[in-house]
Amino acid sequence: MIKYIKFTTGDVSDGYRTVEVSIGTKNVSYKILRNGLLDVGKKKSQAVEVSDECFNEFDDLKIFSWEKDYTNGSDGNHWELIFKHGKKSYRGHGSGDYPENMERFLDWLDKLIPDMEFVNRRRLEKVTLNYYREENLIEKLTLDNRAKTLTLDKKISQHVYNFGADIANIFDAAQIFFDNLEIQAGNDSDSPKINIELVRHDGSIEDIKTSYNEICLPGLTKFIEVLQNNVDDLSAEIFSAGIVNVENPQGKFIFCKVQFKDSYKSYTYRAEDETLAVGDIVDVPVGKNNDVAQAKIVEIGYFDESEAPFPIDRIKLIIGKHIIDDWENY
Repeated sequence: MIKYIKFTTGDVSDGYRTVEVSIGTKNVSYKILRNGLLDVGKKKSQAVEVSDECFNEFDDLKIFSWEKDYTNGSDGNHWELIFKHGKKSYRGHGSGDYPENMERFLDWLDKLIPDMEFVNRRRLEKVTLNYYREENLIEKLTLDNRAKTLTLDKKISQHVYNFGADIANIFDAAQIFFDNLEIQAGNDSDSPKINIELVRHDGSIEDIKTSYNEICLPGLTKFIEVLQNNVDDLSAEIFSAGIVNVENPQGKFIFCKVQFKDSYKSYTYRAEDETLAVGDIVDVPVGKNNDVAQAKIVEIGYFDESEAPFPIDRIKLIIGKHIIDDWENY
C-alpha cells in the first residue's frame, strides 16, 4: 500500500513546486510546501477518501521500475520524487529528462491536487485543420502531440512525418498561435474555408470555422511556414492553394509571384484583377514579343507605389485567369 509521496519540480527562473502526500488505507491528505518563486509555506489539506481506481492508476505506473537518475545536462526542468510503498522506497531525480510515463504521474497528481496543475490543462494535444474549396474537402492536416506526428491527407495521397522530441517546437508554435488567435469576420462567401479542431489536455474540444485567408486568421502564414520549415523531407506542399483571397487594401498595387509548369523559379507580375487568388492559373505575357503563356500564382502582395518591388510602369501585367478543365493537374 502507498504510504508517502514527496515530489518537487521546477527551475531557478520560475521557482520550484513541492507537494507532500500522506496516504492512509482509504484516504489521502497533502501539504503544498512550495508553489513557485513567491508562494512558499505549508498549506495542508484535510484527509479525503480516494477510490480504489485512483490507487490502481498509481500502481500501474510501476514507479519502482524507474531509473534513479534521469539527468541529461544541467539545463531544463529539475525534478525529484520520493515514494514509499510498504517497506520499499524509491528516490529518483532528473534534469532535462524523465521516465516515459512521467506525464501520467503528473496527471495523477493533478487529479489529487487540482490547485497545483503540474500539467497545463489548456495545453494543445491535437490540432486538425480541414481545408475546403467550394464545400469540397481538399486537404486535411493533423498534428498529434502524443504520437509526435504531422499527417497531411491530400486527395490521392497521405504524408506522415514523425518529429520525435522535436514535436515540442511545433506545438510551442501552435500554442502561441491558437491561444492568441483573434478570429476576424470573413466577408467572402466564395472564398476557401478552413475548419479547425483543437483538442486540449483536459479533453475539451474547440471548433473554429472561418474563411481561409490572412485577414480572417492573422498569423496563419507564419504558422504554416513553421510547419514547412520543421519538416526536412516534406515533399508535399501544405495546403497547396496557399493563403487565398486576401482583400486588397484600398489604393494598393497588386503584385503576384507566378511559377511556370515544371519550374520552381518564380517571376513577378502586376495584376489589376482583385479576385485573383493563390493557386489560380493565369495567362501572362512572356519575352520580348509578349507571347502568352500559362503560370500558377504562388504568392500575392499589396504595396504602395513607393514600396513596390518593381517600378509600376515597367512591370508586366497579368492578362487574366486561364480557363482550363482541370487546373489542379496543371
